[in-house]
Amino acid sequence: MIQRKRILTTVLSLALVLTASAAMAGRATRVEDAIWGAGVIWDTVLTPATFKQPPSHSVDLLFNFSMSGLQGQRAVSSNVPGDRHYNGGRWWVQMVVFTPQGLLAHDPDGDGIVNFELTSAEEVADHVELGHLRVFETSIYFECPLLRSR
Repeated sequence: MIQRKRILTTVLSLALVLTASAAMAGRATRVEDAIWGAGVIWDTVLTPATFKQPPSHSVDLLFNFSMSGLQGQRAVSSNVPGDRHYNGGRWWVQMVVFTPQGLLAHDPDGDGIVNFELTSAEEVADHVELGHLRVFETSIYFECPLLRSR
């Protein structure tokens, strides 16, 4: 329980820092090769837009690995531009953590960096079923649209 609270606090802090940075700059900031979705790497645009508990049908899931226990896994989106249910980059953050079994499977050499990245929400779900990942809902909602990688 303490670990979960620590993770949620860190994620919230990170989201607030990123949002504040974009807002203070007074403009949106493009980040290249930031988010995986449907097996494709996407750029995104950080904006100052955040919101509170929107209806679940109006947001997509963003699986965040920043506190996962390993480095190198970029965020994974549940939907991408062109998908019927894509909500334009309105996200509900889901914190993802590698289990002990997942650490062994995704980092067999023990260097702290994933040996392969998950590239779709389906792969995230598959690795949850394998017992490699645990996913935690957060109360973080924000907007950053996906753009084709340059």
